[in-house]
Order: sequence, then C-alpha cells, then structure tokens
Amino acid sequence: MKSTFIKDKFELLKRNKFHKVEIFTEELIKDLPEPLKRYLRVCGYINTPFPINANVYWAESWLKLSPKKDWGKLETIQFNSVKPIARVAYMKFISMPVSARDLYRDGYGEMNGKLLNLIKVVFDNSKEVAQSALITIFCEFMFVPGYLLLENVKWEKIDDYSVRGILEDNGIKVTGIFYFNEEGLFTHFETNDRYYSLGKNAYKKVKFSAFVDGYKMQEKLKICEKVKIVWHLPEGDFEYYKGIVDRIGFNEFN
Repeated sequence: MKSTFIKDKFELLKRNKFHKVEIFTEELIKDLPEPLKRYLRVCGYINTPFPINANVYWAESWLKLSPKKDWGKLETIQFNSVKPIARVAYMKFISMPVSARDLYRDGYGEMNGKLLNLIKVVFDNSKEVAQSALITIFCEFMFVPGYLLLENVKWEKIDDYSVRGILEDNGIKVTGIFYFNEEGLFTHFETNDRYYSLGKNAYKKVKFSAFVDGYKMQEKLKICEKVKIVWHLPEGDFEYYKGIVDRIGFNEFN
C-alpha cells in the first residue's frame, strides 16, 4: 500500500510542475468573499507563494471504524494536489497489520485496504466513494489555501462568519459551508453531500462535518493543528477520525 501511495504521489508531482507558482496578493484575492480574505490575512498567507501541493505530516491520527468500535491509532501520510485537484493518503493501524490507500484524482475515488499488504479487506471505487473523496478535499481547503482560487469553485458569502462553496470536478458537484470565528480563523465545515456506507454497496447521504479545534505557528504561517471528523447520524454524532498536524510542507516537489 505504501509503495502505491508513493507512486500516486509522484505522478501528481509531475503534473504539478506544469503550473506556475503565484504569490498571494490582495489583488489576486480581491474577488474572494471577505471571510476567506480575512482568513488568508490572519494566517499570514499574503505575500507568500500559494500552494499548488502540500504534504500533510500528522503527529498523531486515530480512526474509529464504527460507532461501537474502539479508537485505533494510525500512521498517516498525506499528499494534496491543487492543480489537478487530487488527494492521496496512506494509513496503517499501529496495533494490527492492516493498511489502506485513499485516493481521489480526475473524478475517480478509491479506498483500498489490505491485511499484511496482501489480503484485500476493503476495495471500493464507486461513484459514491469518488464524491465523498472529493468532499474530503473540499473540507481541507483551509489546510491548503491554494484551492481557494480554483476556477471550478464558486463562493457565496452567507454572512460575516460563513461562506458557501460549490465545487465541481470531472462532473462531480458538491456543496459545503465553511464557518469562521470572530478572529477570522476557520472553525468547521459541513455538507449534506457526502455518502455514508451502509455496507454491501449501499449508501446514503448523511450530514458530515470537519472541525478544527486548534492552530499552531509554522514559521510565519498559522496552520490548522487539531482536527476531528464527524458523521451526524440519526442515532447521534459519530466522531470517526481525529488527529494532530505536525506540519504542512507546501510546494515540496520531492
């Protein structure tokens, strides 16, 4: 699984090199809604290169496979591409020999998990997985703010503290709302467009949220640090992922 992750990442890096790295300026962001502009200013992105890719290095990460399961500690390695819109992540449980690769690229989504890197325990590349994987990228737009200037995302200001985003990629269209606090920091994202797996190729759309509970300084930038992901199921909230970001490596071409 890890070798597959590395292969996917370097294929995306080759495509990234065709895109010019621009600088975040007030002129460049002038058409964004004010909450997004305020976020970029507060976090120190103005007059810095905007990311066309990023390695997200997790200090800690945990996954809960179902509401009744215990938390499982993970090793997580993640790469996001802005142009093209893509994300690939490698996850390995610390306590058992199960690893997985999660992919979105060019309208295709795939979750592939194996035992001992040999025996398939999960494989899903359905259209529902593709849409859900695109939403995972969508909720990470504030992690990697180069996404904010993509031509295929449209922004609608709701009020001084929230913005609706409409993202379309390779025929998949999703909508989500981004919320900010009085300081201008992003606090959470929510959508009703993500699919929850019921098993046996059955899915239903369930409200989904991503929360940022803390920030940290990375040189002159303020980046998201503490994260949790929640499904709002009819029987109650199911927090299934949580993690702490060590650092984010922007525009690392290796």
